[in-house]
Amino acid sequence: MNTLDIPVRYYKDFPGGYDHAYETLNLPLAECAMLLVDVDGKAANPTTENLIAPALTAARQAGLRVAYVHNDLRLVADPGNVVGEFWGKTKYADGANALNYWRELGPDYAPEYLDCVRPGPEEPNFPKWIWSGFHDTFLDQHLRSWGTRTLIVVGYSRRACMHYTCSEAVGRNYRVVLLRDCSNGAEIEFPDTVDKSLPEGGWLNKIVLRNFEHLIGYTSTSAEFVAACADVETAE
Repeated sequence: MNTLDIPVRYYKDFPGGYDHAYETLNLPLAECAMLLVDVDGKAANPTTENLIAPALTAARQAGLRVAYVHNDLRLVADPGNVVGEFWGKTKYADGANALNYWRELGPDYAPEYLDCVRPGPEEPNFPKWIWSGFHDTFLDQHLRSWGTRTLIVVGYSRRACMHYTCSEAVGRNYRVVLLRDCSNGAEIEFPDTVDKSLPEGGWLNKIVLRNFEHLIGYTSTSAEFVAACADVETAE
């Protein structure tokens, strides 16, 4: 049985620990899948192009199943939706309902992707209306039909959709390995959380990642994952 031997990191949250730990997971390749969360968008993005795209290419070459989730709030763009009301207050200076944009897209909307991360013809892409890619979608059914036990996750945003998707994956008994450099950097910081002295670029990223690594799952990097996939190909 081919295995994906991937170096991972997590955080030890107990007296005498309180530090990162490192090991290599030996995962049955047939039980691994890559999940891309909200990587749609046509604007140039160094993280997507330089880190996510190589990881995706490596996953495909190693034979991993691939699935996508993307936002489509047309699914719930009703006048009384509380998300539109609240996000209008937290994300728009004029207080406009956050769902107005989605209402105006019309029935023919489809997410667009940079060519380097465009879904393949056999790679399902599930629309979601809230943070988690599992909530009110058929993602879980497809993963279970594939025999998936471990998800290699990349995408956005570290503090919202990607985070909640991974959290719910663990709640459904999937092992999660987040490629931590294949997500947001300091651009998700608030003005008062930026701290360039931190490797993460700010306190928000640091705390979100720390919380992830002690509570939700393992992390690795794009380069480590690409190397692990290359070893699978060599073994074959």
